[in-house]
Amino acid sequence: MDLFAYLALLRRSWLALLLCFALGGALGYGASFRTDPQYRATASVFLSPGQGQSIGELAQGSSYTRSLVQSYVRLATTPTVLQPVVDQLGLETTAEDLADRVDVQSQQDTVLIDITAVAGSGQRAAAIANAVGDGLADATESLTPRGTTAIEVTTVTPATAPAAPFSPDRRLDAGIGAVLGLLLVVALVVTREVLDTRVRDADDVLDVSDVPVLAAVPARDAVRRGRAGGRGTGRVAARGDRTRAVRRLRANLRFLAAEGTSQQVVLVSAAGEGAPDLALELARAMADHETRVLLLEADLRTPVLARTLGLVPGPGLADVLLDGLPVAAAVRRGGLDGPAVLPAGSLREDQALDQNTDELVGSAALQRILRDLRTQFDVVLITAPPVLAATDAAVLAARVDGVALLVESPATSRRQLADALRDLEMVRATVLGVVLDHSRRRPSRRGARPGRGRVRAGDLATPTLRLDPPGAQDGGATPERPRVRSGRR
Repeated sequence: MDLFAYLALLRRSWLALLLCFALGGALGYGASFRTDPQYRATASVFLSPGQGQSIGELAQGSSYTRSLVQSYVRLATTPTVLQPVVDQLGLETTAEDLADRVDVQSQQDTVLIDITAVAGSGQRAAAIANAVGDGLADATESLTPRGTTAIEVTTVTPATAPAAPFSPDRRLDAGIGAVLGLLLVVALVVTREVLDTRVRDADDVLDVSDVPVLAAVPARDAVRRGRAGGRGTGRVAARGDRTRAVRRLRANLRFLAAEGTSQQVVLVSAAGEGAPDLALELARAMADHETRVLLLEADLRTPVLARTLGLVPGPGLADVLLDGLPVAAAVRRGGLDGPAVLPAGSLREDQALDQNTDELVGSAALQRILRDLRTQFDVVLITAPPVLAATDAAVLAARVDGVALLVESPATSRRQLADALRDLEMVRATVLGVVLDHSRRRPSRRGARPGRGRVRAGDLATPTLRLDPPGAQDGGATPERPRVRSGRR
């Protein structure tokens, strides 16, 4: 991610940034009330030579005094000075602890010393500062050798009790809390983005492979909620966005087909179960475009097409493969002016035993069916189990013109997308591109790789309404498109 990507990420998270900024400020401001107030008072003392009768003596004494200023600064925080202060004021502390609450500094190129004391009340802070100044004068006198003139320590600015505490500074605490809250949420947002391996947009697809994104289909629940501009208007707008995305997918798939040829495409999910729904929408969009289209359900494990369309139980692909039923007898119409459909069909219990679905979709019988369908339809859309859930999709993908890989965002991870593309590449399937479906489904519960599965009679559709079957349509045979292997980044 570059700088602009991070800025866009923070812009999308503006509400969280604002809330954490305000919450951090409030917590910092509230925490300041839990801190005991501290007062600070300062007294200033002046050092001067004890005596001097001439200008020369005064100048010499002044130089001597300046040379001792730093010694007096250090002397002010020793027990010699502070212990009498503790005893005088009756402080419940020791001289060593009091030294941590007294700060003594000298003003540069002067003989003035500032004594600052910190206490829980203003009066106590002023009393300590003044007492330390007096104690420094007494200690100076007692430490001066006999027969010499002592340096005089005179308080020139007595300490006064401050009106307000210097700590806590509630404005500063609120500002620090707000900044810390902002930094915390920025760190969380960036960390979540870096650690998030789910596929959310076309950029995430490009991080895995250079296959093109054929279309990004908006979420279906956006149509139900009607997000944009009021309830009724929003539903129409959201439905229109999804319809336009499906039409864009239709146009891109037809563009990839050789002109004047029939096209057979497998629309399969990487790990989810949303391919049948989108395939039905795509088939209807192609049928509206006066295209002879057949929707073939090759998912013999969990067929849903007949149930979705409300068809009564009848023959389907399984019957054609196992019983030799003519394809025309199993093809039905998926609604008025809708596409032709070939559901998975139904099996008797004795037929369902010991039948492996990957063997059925990879059989010579299915190859003959696909060859015959090429002469009757312009487009044959085929659905199959997810690539990572079974080998059926990979087996079937190697026998058709191309694969449109459905990635359900954000349920599909980048690792799942990479694994699905690798499996398709291993069988030299033509990956036409990726379709992003933002329906936010949960990941498939079929498991990562169950391997080969058996067809069970209970897995097949049980539709409820029969529609009229279409008649077979004739057309000219066309050569297959050359395969182009998908690139990997």
